Amino acid sequence: MVATQVGYTGGDAKKPTYGSVCGGDGHTEALRIQYDPSVISYAQLLDIFWSLHNPTQRAAEQYKSAIWPQDDAQAEVAREAIAAKEQASVLPVLTELQPSKEWHAAEWYHQKFKYKNRIPSQPLIQQALGAVLFASYVPQLLSVFEKLF
Repeated sequence: MVATQVGYTGGDAKKPTYGSVCGGDGHTEALRIQYDPSVISYAQLLDIFWSLHNPTQRAAEQYKSAIWPQDDAQAEVAREAIAAKEQASVLPVLTELQPSKEWHAAEWYHQKFKYKNRIPSQPLIQQALGAVLFASYVPQLLSVFEKLF
């Protein structure tokens, strides 16, 4: 993968925010992936997608399982992948195949969220401050603690 970006797509609101998405503006939180097809195929990316979540689990609109292919070739690969998943599953696969819509980058605090919040040596501080707050203020917190000791 070349780059990833968290954002919102699928809805009609012109300037979605995390609050408006959670409020039901029609958008879904999504991950945009830029990749080099000479290194990894779209089908391989979908294999990773399937391995990272349960496509049979119902979720709120903003967290639903969906694929937004960018062209006809990707749409065909996605249709085949969904069909294969459905055939292999006892439960209905709820992943939606939707037409590509305008992309809106999510707020800065959503970008690399899991990466920023993986600080295993500080679980009590994470719990006390909350994940987003912790990720945002780690440098400031560390500088304060350094001055104390």
